[in-house]
Amino acid sequence: MAAGVSGLGAADAAAAVLASTVPANAAGQTLVAWLTGRFSYFDAEGWRTAIAAGQVQCNGTAVSADTVLRAGDRVAFTPAAAPPAAASAQVAVLCDDADFVVVDKPPHLVAHHGGAFPQHTFVGALAARLGVAPLHFVHRLDRETSGLLLLAKSARATAVLQAQFQAGTVRKSYRAIVHGVLASEHGTLDAPIGRDDRSAVRVRRAVVPNGAPARTQFRVCERLPHHTVLELQPQTGRTHQLRVHLEHLGHPLVGDKLYGRTDAEYQAWVQHLKLGGDRALGGRLGADRQLLHAETLAFGHPRTGAAVVCHAPAPADFAAFVAAQRQAVLGAPSGSAPK
Repeated sequence: MAAGVSGLGAADAAAAVLASTVPANAAGQTLVAWLTGRFSYFDAEGWRTAIAAGQVQCNGTAVSADTVLRAGDRVAFTPAAAPPAAASAQVAVLCDDADFVVVDKPPHLVAHHGGAFPQHTFVGALAARLGVAPLHFVHRLDRETSGLLLLAKSARATAVLQAQFQAGTVRKSYRAIVHGVLASEHGTLDAPIGRDDRSAVRVRRAVVPNGAPARTQFRVCERLPHHTVLELQPQTGRTHQLRVHLEHLGHPLVGDKLYGRTDAEYQAWVQHLKLGGDRALGGRLGADRQLLHAETLAFGHPRTGAAVVCHAPAPADFAAFVAAQRQAVLGAPSGSAPK
């Protein structure tokens, strides 16, 4: 997007309006689809949230995310005030190597490197902190997902590490808290994933017969009164894979706004945000974000091939949720706790 105001300094960022004209080859796309494909400021869910919050206008008017665009439409985006770079720079660095860096990303932090004001993004602050520029994303985490994020310090390291992800040689494990109590101790979800044509929410994926192959292994870590703590190991890297597979299993993530819910429930959450409501929908979601944490990451060093293994313990909101559930067990009548 081209900035509507030039020569912006740090204090001007919140007031800037970024605008772009829809080209002829994008006519017929929805607003959210075009924004997601054209600009990497947010993923599709992030753009929907920005649209619902009134930060995006089409031809000077607030519109819905599913508005169909025409050639020549003028789309404008007003970014929210960026957090100070110094605050973002406090993200924990777990491994700082000459070729890469591994950090522990907190939830709600937008880590994408293509933001409207790169000097105020997480990656910009981290690069300044480490004295390295630019940093390259090797993979991504959703805004709400916490945990291990790998960034490369050179184009060569990026290519080598991304090749490992594509080849499936990178080992990843996630900690998740899901609704319901699983009976099985462990298992494998081998179910193809594609777009959910039954849903009006265009970013939604689902298990579909003609989808791309997707495989996730799971193991029960702890059973709570009405929830289960799981370790998840994705063997493939499809969009929203873990969230989709957990919904398919019948045990969606706690705090997930999209999966395990109807379109109407998701749209109600978007409207709730638009009216200034909290992300947990008045506590009805159980958490203000999806309780998914990238816990372990193992890969080959891009220069030497030596094994690199990083671990990030689950953050405070995981511990608080589990502690509250355990307390419910202690307060329950004898014999009522799940095994």
